[in-house]
Amino acid sequence: VDVSGQETDWRNSAFRQKLVSQIEDAKRKAGVGHSVSSKEMENHVFLKAKTRDEYLSLVARLIIHFRDIWLSRGAPASWSPRRPSNRTSG
Repeated sequence: VDVSGQETDWRNSAFRQKLVSQIEDAKRKAGVGHSVSSKEMENHVFLKAKTRDEYLSLVARLIIHFRDIWLSRGAPASWSPRRPSNRTSG
């Protein structure tokens, strides 16, 4: 999960939209036609998370899930999700 930059609040819409885009990209790469939108997935994670780290961890797990689907279909292992930054603000 790429969260570089100067985001100070993980709850703001621009920060969250960045992660929605990353979820969408992972779904597209995996070739998953899911009935739940990326925005709905992100919102579920957002509501469940109590901290920025928990939020980023849950989003990363979701993206890794799609990567695993992609790999199970015989895709090259070169694609990997971006890791969360070490920032602990939020």
